[in-house]
Amino acid sequence: MPEQQDPSKNINDDQLLADAIPIDVDHTDENDGTDHDAEGLTPIELDESHSSVVGSTKIRTFDTRKPHIDHWKRTPNITGSGAIHVKTFVTKLRLDAIDHLDEQINEWLDNHPEYEVKFTTQTIGKLVGKNTEDAMFTSIWV
Repeated sequence: MPEQQDPSKNINDDQLLADAIPIDVDHTDENDGTDHDAEGLTPIELDESHSSVVGSTKIRTFDTRKPHIDHWKRTPNITGSGAIHVKTFVTKLRLDAIDHLDEQINEWLDNHPEYEVKFTTQTIGKLVGKNTEDAMFTSIWV
């Protein structure tokens, strides 16, 4: 049995164009591959009154978070008889990040001389966010 050929394979470009649906070209279309003159077009005036920022060139944030302030009702026990508050620090498992964690903990303790460290825990786990990565969680009980 002879194999039949697909009739669409024998159609050339001229036949395709002859059967195509005509499309009106918008003369303002710059991407249609033709040159257009600017007759009949009205230029748009730019409002440059807001082009320069008056005042400070300081970068500002829209973040509304305020610095952390402790509003604990219980005062820290300085008698050594037990912990009443906990603060947890998190860091990635890299030497520079662990050094930064040490700085954060020391700074936090320096800013709170009324706290006496009673107990600490450290846990290694996965920090899940945009990327999942190993992290160290340090909890300090005061």
